[in-house]
Amino acid sequence: MVNLCIMKIREKKKDALHIGDILSKNIGALSGRVDLELLTLWKGWTEAVGEEVARHTRPKSFKGALLFITVDSSVWIHHLSMMKGEVIARINKNLGEERLRDIRFSIGHVEGR
Repeated sequence: MVNLCIMKIREKKKDALHIGDILSKNIGALSGRVDLELLTLWKGWTEAVGEEVARHTRPKSFKGALLFITVDSSVWIHHLSMMKGEVIARINKNLGEERLRDIRFSIGHVEGR
């Protein structure tokens, strides 16, 4: 009887998964989706915002439904704040889903200028 219990315990241990393995697989999948969405957004950025805006901005990162954008001047931050709703709608259209809910702008160096 004791041997049977020990065998069952060993079988359960053999089938068990370590929590670290489970978390790393799922976090990797989520991170991959965000990276893919940011790549999709980066490729369609000019189409989504227009050439003039694209010259002064770059998508930086996603955090949940929030997109961070680097802008080269406070004048452009003001201008983009006024048209934020339109930009969000265009970006969501390019992503193919209502993923983006808000945008935060910060001043910084915009590559390619």
